[in-house]
Amino acid sequence: MSKSNSLQTTIVLFFIGSTVMTFLLLGTYSVYDYQRELSESLKKSLNVVAEDLLHHELSKGPKKGLSLNSHFFMEYKKAPFLELFNDLEIIIVTQKINMPNRVSVIKPLPEHAYLIVSSSCQTINDKVMAFVFKMLLVFGSALILLIFLFNYFLNRLFSPLRCLVDFCKNSSSEHKSIPLCRGSSEVDNLKEAIIDLLDANDSLCQQKQDIFKEAAHEIKSPIAILKARLALFKQDESIRKDLFIQDSEADIKTISNKLRELLFLKEIEWDMQKQRETISMQGQCSMMQQAFRPVLEKKGLSMVSNWEEDFSVSIHKEAIQKVMQAIFENIFMHTKNNSTITNHVDSKARRLHIINEVGSKSDETLFSSYIGSKMIARLADKLDYVYEVEERDGKFFTTIVFNG
Repeated sequence: MSKSNSLQTTIVLFFIGSTVMTFLLLGTYSVYDYQRELSESLKKSLNVVAEDLLHHELSKGPKKGLSLNSHFFMEYKKAPFLELFNDLEIIIVTQKINMPNRVSVIKPLPEHAYLIVSSSCQTINDKVMAFVFKMLLVFGSALILLIFLFNYFLNRLFSPLRCLVDFCKNSSSEHKSIPLCRGSSEVDNLKEAIIDLLDANDSLCQQKQDIFKEAAHEIKSPIAILKARLALFKQDESIRKDLFIQDSEADIKTISNKLRELLFLKEIEWDMQKQRETISMQGQCSMMQQAFRPVLEKKGLSMVSNWEEDFSVSIHKEAIQKVMQAIFENIFMHTKNNSTITNHVDSKARRLHIINEVGSKSDETLFSSYIGSKMIARLADKLDYVYEVEERDGKFFTTIVFNG
């Protein structure tokens, strides 16, 4: 994968490109305007010469007119100020003519003649080229200085970012020294966000280690019992094989349930680190029915709710969804096949009261979590709800009251 340019390099290149483009546009206009001013100035000077000639010669009378061979004209061409013009040319023609690469002034004369006073454009071109050279010299010097200053400014501006990058590369799980990396408010916000992420990462790593520790502690006794059972089975040949297998499966199930409940508890704790959200409880119940629809159809179950008015709770959304899933799994798992589940809703009290008939045996193979009522009750204080279960007269009563 090719390495992309740094942000600083991109900004500097953009600055140089935009500056050069601006200079070309403004420089082109300046050169054009300067050349136009020189041409107009030269034309005004030539116009003064032409007017002066007409004034002196025509003042002698219209009959005498202007002659290039006159004494005045011969002396006038020797005037010192005419040396300011480059290749000055004064002619009289009977019709107007075009004189390329020259600036000219045309004055009408009697008898359909024209006085043309013209000068070469070489002087203008030389001045324009000198002007362009000076502009390039000044602009080049200014551009180099600006690039140096701008790059220095960017180095100072991006220095806190480089500091943060070095900190992220060299930070360990036990970062005790927090870099200053002082900069703008955006840099300070980024620094705080990075430190929060590192702290969160450290917390997750610690929680991961805690999970392994808790898992080892939780399954220590069941594994010890299973190992003792295996040892006893080897020593005592009178133990029935079918009973041994049954007891061993029960031990393995105990280990599996403990690990499952531990992971479930940790998932809830991680979800509780997120922001609270306002959720519709009617929407949650409908979502649960939709999620377990294949199970309900397989067991022939139907659910009746008296939703007259919805109510909302502010809670950790993903966490309560996992808890609600576990609650409904327990209800559907132990409900008698081909029966009806009744959900009595009290919107004002934010209470769900679910009644179902207890089946002869649970359908655990249809479900995935197997989270028991004790774990659900254990999470009640953390998620701010009340959970109660009761079994009587062949029915199972589940009550959930939300306080949030």
